[in-house]
Amino acid sequence: QNSLAVAAEQLPNFAIAAMSGRGAMEGLVSVPEGVCDFISAMDTPRVSEWNTWYHLLNCGFPLKLSGETDFPCMSSRRVGQGRVYVQLGDVKRVDYSAWCLGLGKGQSYVSDGYAHALSFAVNGHSAGRQDVELAQTGLVQVTADVAFALATPVGVAYGTLDPDSNRVAGDTVQLHAPRSLEYVKGGQRIVELVVNGQKISQQRVPADGKVHQLKFEVEIAQSSWVALRQFPQLHTNPVNVIVAEKPIRASRRSAQWCLESTRQLWKLRHQYIRPEERDEAWLAYERSIKQYMKIMNESANRD
Repeated sequence: QNSLAVAAEQLPNFAIAAMSGRGAMEGLVSVPEGVCDFISAMDTPRVSEWNTWYHLLNCGFPLKLSGETDFPCMSSRRVGQGRVYVQLGDVKRVDYSAWCLGLGKGQSYVSDGYAHALSFAVNGHSAGRQDVELAQTGLVQVTADVAFALATPVGVAYGTLDPDSNRVAGDTVQLHAPRSLEYVKGGQRIVELVVNGQKISQQRVPADGKVHQLKFEVEIAQSSWVALRQFPQLHTNPVNVIVAEKPIRASRRSAQWCLESTRQLWKLRHQYIRPEERDEAWLAYERSIKQYMKIMNESANRD
């Protein structure tokens, strides 16, 4: 139990969760089935949701991230606790259809409204657009414009109040401390470069309401996804870097985690499926399990 608890504190981690209530859990089946374009986040504990997303991305699925406010069920104070900002370019008027299209493509980032990635690109390619193509392993250049509010509310949901457990950082569902109307002013935020779920580099940025330009250089050894985050307030959607035209198979352990988590999901959730629909539902689960087994065999990296 202690080992499991320690493992579950990390991002990413390989602890098999209880599958008893996390929002992303059904994605383990709906994503391989091709009926899920994006999952919502920012309204639940970040570690468990982002962990599931990371493992699915490591399997090569083009799953995107969106913001969410489940008001008043999960966020009881206001709408806009979890937000998604879609990059529409220089437009005079927001077109809702274009916004939805950009959301589905992942031309966006998620945030709590106090942290922003105004631009993010890998070799000039921004998220949700064209993949970066490399003929062989090599360096890529990552650029970003980020900004953090001068004042941020005090609370576990914003990462400005340390919780007892890292797993609940960003949680808007449970009160982990008394409500506060106070704000934290200034300080620094740690912006992390993430490749295949692993932190590769980081830079400190002042929370001063100003736009700051960031540059990273990273070696890409295999087809990978690259993103930027500031835990728990901000995450960009990824830019794929495809090496030698090979699909992303970043981690055999990620595929195994998805496989075992899918089995756990069926074990605990099948009883909530109508008996007359249960056999058909199992076929979908079985297809997903077979896909994860195939991806495991295709993944040379066992990390």
